[in-house]
Amino acid sequence: MQRFGLSRRPLMATFAALCAVGISFAPISSQQLRAQDQTQPAPAAQGAVASTDPVLVLTIASLNKLMQDVNYISGVMGQPQAGGMFTMMAGSFTQGLDTSRPIGVLVPMVDGSPEPIGVLPTDDVELMLKRLEGQTGPADKLDDGTFVVAAGPALVYIRQVGPWAVIARNRELIDLVPADPTSLMTGLGDNYDIGVRLSIQEVPLGLREMLVDQLSQGFEQAMARQNGDADQMAELSKAQLEQLNVLIREADKLMFGININPNKRVMTIDTEFTAAAGTSLAEMYAGQLPIPSKFTAVLKGDPAIRYHAAASVSPKLVESSSASIDMVMASVQKALDDQEQIGEDVKAEIEEMLGGLLDLVTKTMAEGKYDVGVIGLAGDNMLKLAGGMFVHDGDEVAAWVKKLDTKLSQIPDAPKFNFDQSTYNGVTMHSVVIDIPARAEESRRLLGEKAVLTLGTAPQAVYFSFGQGSEVAMKALIDSADADAGDLAARPLGQMRVKLLPLLRLAQSMKPNDAVAAVIDALAVGADSDYVSLVANVVENGQSSNIEIGEGVLKAIGAAVREAQNAQMRQMQRGGGQF
Repeated sequence: MQRFGLSRRPLMATFAALCAVGISFAPISSQQLRAQDQTQPAPAAQGAVASTDPVLVLTIASLNKLMQDVNYISGVMGQPQAGGMFTMMAGSFTQGLDTSRPIGVLVPMVDGSPEPIGVLPTDDVELMLKRLEGQTGPADKLDDGTFVVAAGPALVYIRQVGPWAVIARNRELIDLVPADPTSLMTGLGDNYDIGVRLSIQEVPLGLREMLVDQLSQGFEQAMARQNGDADQMAELSKAQLEQLNVLIREADKLMFGININPNKRVMTIDTEFTAAAGTSLAEMYAGQLPIPSKFTAVLKGDPAIRYHAAASVSPKLVESSSASIDMVMASVQKALDDQEQIGEDVKAEIEEMLGGLLDLVTKTMAEGKYDVGVIGLAGDNMLKLAGGMFVHDGDEVAAWVKKLDTKLSQIPDAPKFNFDQSTYNGVTMHSVVIDIPARAEESRRLLGEKAVLTLGTAPQAVYFSFGQGSEVAMKALIDSADADAGDLAARPLGQMRVKLLPLLRLAQSMKPNDAVAAVIDALAVGADSDYVSLVANVVENGQSSNIEIGEGVLKAIGAAVREAQNAQMRQMQRGGGQF
């Protein structure tokens, strides 16, 4: 594409227009069409010049893939009629399209404003328009081969560009599309059912600065309306505004994609964010790399809950995190000051404890890394949690908990703290015991008469376990602390997985429910796919994430919907009502 000049149009309209891709397909009468001069382009398009890359690229997968994926997911969720309806409608409105190639929408900046351009896969645009004449009305053909179709109060221009039909609100915009528009869809297309890529740096700096100015003005006006002393709130808002300012100026690309994969029996949601090279934002991401971990034992087996993250942290991110922690403390202080019913002595104690905890977090971040692992086991009347994390100083954590015990000891029925009970493999063990009242039968069945939280403190680590028999899992973490022999090149920055079936069985054992029972029955077959996972990876100057939803979860959602419909029907029948 060609480079283009800027004009300063209203900024909010500019960004709002990014979402207005489909407005040009509304119907218009043939009388309105012929009342306009079809041989002249729209005035705004004359001399239009576009950026080298679109600000926004949106792709929709090929019709073949969409129909396959929609039929799969509607069948899995117990609504096959929805897939059939989609197939029927798609066939009616996509006549003349190549069903093996994706559809695209490109949004370049033209004269300072976004201009949506549609790209449809077809080798014969004239035949396509003829077949769609019943929905769009007749098309007129101009001297250069461009077709004009009614679109609400305006006109839409369509031209054959290689094996594609390019659609825009004027003829000059069509010239901005390269001969092979798929070069602008790299990484999207049929990789996702719906994919979006936003290139923030393609929005002219002047427009981004205007947005920052408007946000600053809004902040100043909001502060002017504050009653009383608003100094703390002003400082907090200024810090947040500065972070947003950096994001608007230095962010590069944001990608989002949703894909249904019948072969793997999953639905995935991918995101990727990158900062512009050489910026302070890029510097934050530059130091993130997987590191050896003391908590990789949580990655073994097939638990109900698993979370693990271990990576280095750049000095720039440490600095930013410290500033965020200061903002949190300022926000809490402001909230406490507004609570007149809380005594000043209590406020002081809350600030003291929170300040001590945040100080520990700041010192740990300053070490330039994070390392944490959590595992959870669940089933009928059973819940066990265990985990551990790297800290700056385990003894400081123990001292903080001892101070908390002193503060809480004055409260009736406070938990009982037991310190320095024993040591295991160099880790000092403590416990917090909570009496469970007899009236809480479900909790007693799950945790016993006393719920015990076990804490372990080491020189630079803290461990915990909760639930009957959970100490075994915690000790396994301690025993394997120096046994990490994993492939760091293949390990993500962080990962989490939650399995649905064991958690539902736990819930059902605590309090039986017909809807939960129906979901459990739906998951009983193919229970290996009843999970949701999240994986975060490092990319150049940024980070990517992948959410994977197993087929079992989709079945569970469908079963829950059907059970809700059945319950509504039963209620209507009992009440003698009608739908």
